[in-house]
Amino acid sequence: MNTKKCKYCQEEIAKKAKRCPKCGGKFGLPTIVKILIIIVIIFGVIIGCASSCSNAIDEASNSYKDTNGKTTFKINESFQNSYEKITMTEVNTNFTDYSKYLGPADGNKIIMAKFEVENINKDDDSLYVSSLEFDAYYDGVAAESFWSAGDNYKDLSATLGYGKKAIGYVFYEVPINAKSITIEYNPNFWVDGNKIEFIIQ
Repeated sequence: MNTKKCKYCQEEIAKKAKRCPKCGGKFGLPTIVKILIIIVIIFGVIIGCASSCSNAIDEASNSYKDTNGKTTFKINESFQNSYEKITMTEVNTNFTDYSKYLGPADGNKIIMAKFEVENINKDDDSLYVSSLEFDAYYDGVAAESFWSAGDNYKDLSATLGYGKKAIGYVFYEVPINAKSITIEYNPNFWVDGNKIEFIIQ
């Protein structure tokens, strides 16, 4: 049978006709259905992109985390991710090698920590490290940085090529009776969840 009925006027017309020759009615998907199909396709593309972007962000974020999954480190323990290796090599919880005119306030003391940072990323010849990226806390309270140590103590700031190291010191002023002292470092500026801690006491 090579004919069909027009759904608009019920006249017999050719089966392959895309338009009724009698009433002019068009056959095929209604416009609203076509619009819905386009919306579904666009929505699917958006979901797919969001999922792949989310996976890429998660993968990038994970590359900043410690390779062994650790978040706290003691003296001579190394934090290492895909880009850098950081080791706290020395700690002094009662540092006194400063000018007597620029010492800590009454009831406070100075703590010192020495760090070694190495660029281990073969694809990046410009790892930047700064003492400003390290924040100290005593008993959960932010400590003030101390900048009046002697000339023998190099600041921890440098731009490192692959395989190169920086060695330097950070200093903070804390109460004498502080019970817990830590130094925080965030290897990924954009993600707070990647912070690690170096235990001073």
